[in-house]
Amino acid sequence: MQQTVDYTNNKVSPATVELLIRERCKGKSLRQLGQMCNRSGERVRKVLAKYGPPQVRLLPEKRVASQLGYPTWWLTRLRKEGIINPVRPGGRWLYSEEQVRQIPALIAEARRCQRCGRPRPPGSVRFCTECSQYREKHRYKTLSPEAKARQTERCRAWQKANPEKVKEIWSRANKRYRAEHRLGNTILLSEGGER
Repeated sequence: MQQTVDYTNNKVSPATVELLIRERCKGKSLRQLGQMCNRSGERVRKVLAKYGPPQVRLLPEKRVASQLGYPTWWLTRLRKEGIINPVRPGGRWLYSEEQVRQIPALIAEARRCQRCGRPRPPGSVRFCTECSQYREKHRYKTLSPEAKARQTERCRAWQKANPEKVKEIWSRANKRYRAEHRLGNTILLSEGGER
């Protein structure tokens, strides 16, 4: 689809400038714009520099990461979570200077523990180390009362449906309990005998 562009006496009409700006924003290259109006890409660049909106300086992701002192994957995670939206015109993620200024605050906010608000370590998805360990150990305690009631009902229903497995589980638990307590008593007796 070739669009006509009017150049009269080597001057560019305002309609042409609007067309060039609109097409450039859509992602067309300077060469494509030059072919559209029978001029070189350099001439189109000069026209856009003179009449177009001010150019925003874009920085590649690796340079932004090194400039801020963060690992690149932190920026990748912000991008994938939709917290920050860089552009990707030619295969590389590019950040504007305004986005670069916002990144430290976004990382500080995004890296907070959802339970206590302290900074969470790299690799942790939602919680800091202490909160995630607490949740792993005491998963039942962190449930809401409604969730606890549903969990109890599910457990009782499973126990009624599988009485043989319940007996196996209880016998293994009793054996383990006895073994641990026998081992603990022998250690106490051996320590007591040495004193």
